[in-house]
Amino acid sequence: MSINFPAPDALDDYLLNASVPGGQNNENSRRESLKLENAIAARFWGGIQWRIVVTFSVCAVLWSSVLVLGLNGTIPLWIGLILNTVLAATFYMPMHEAVHKNIWGKVTSGRVVEEIIGTMCSIPTLIPFRLHRATHMRHHAYTNDPDRDPDHFFQGELRDLPLKVLSLNFVNALLPLFAFIPPMRKLMHPAMARGMRGSANKAEGLKQLRFWLVTHGVLLVAVLTGFGWPAFLLWYLPSRLQIGWVALVFAWYPHHRGDKQGRYVDTRVAVFPGSTFLIRGHDHHALHHLFPRVAHYRLSALWQEMAPGLVAKGVRAEGRALEATGPIIW
Repeated sequence: MSINFPAPDALDDYLLNASVPGGQNNENSRRESLKLENAIAARFWGGIQWRIVVTFSVCAVLWSSVLVLGLNGTIPLWIGLILNTVLAATFYMPMHEAVHKNIWGKVTSGRVVEEIIGTMCSIPTLIPFRLHRATHMRHHAYTNDPDRDPDHFFQGELRDLPLKVLSLNFVNALLPLFAFIPPMRKLMHPAMARGMRGSANKAEGLKQLRFWLVTHGVLLVAVLTGFGWPAFLLWYLPSRLQIGWVALVFAWYPHHRGDKQGRYVDTRVAVFPGSTFLIRGHDHHALHHLFPRVAHYRLSALWQEMAPGLVAKGVRAEGRALEATGPIIW
């Protein structure tokens, strides 16, 4: 009996065939192993993910409502700050799924809706969608490479993460100064500077600068028209604060310690009570790197089917994860 496997994007094809142990002599067995893995994963993706569409729509309505209620004085700005910080963090997941083209799956018609969702998520998060797609794809291709992985900056001891997030926000706030005054770059965190040297891209830098000019231009207009504090407390500051949460649960936690490279060893499955809800399924992040087209809320179910085989191949399973081999490493 023949099995029809889904045709992955070019990058996904690279990811599925890179860094697999065995070498040239075991090429056939390696390919067969990947086919068997993909045959299982194929059952978990393909159609339009309406759950993500609904999640984005509900969060967009709530975020906008907090903005309006704060502007007209119905709720105090400090309450709006808290609410929109939480809501801003929820927009990263629809953006992330749009980055991987997971919302529309294999459906080709109407994909513009997915691109609109990803782009709209840039407003509450202040993360430029298309630029994030480029850098996130590099993260998948070069996971844990300190010179080429854009997210490797966040790895290290947990106690160092707040300073790194603060450093990132500092650079973002003063981006033109860092872009046009080279001595300013000496103020950057060393790990950030190293990563930027390894993945320097003029075109991406210009896109980042344009995005900065537009967003800070909007903030300036708000100040000049008397809406400076509401704009800052309900939009700008929540977008900066949510970066800390995203850095913790999507960059640091799933990859820690971030010191190995390879298909089965560069990430982990690390489960604790409530982690699947808090981390939106990415407590099973190793599966996301293995099968990036599977939506986040299906990763846990996929792990239930594949855990024994993947652990045998080197995937780290920690805490309360099925087939866990030890406690969570913090």
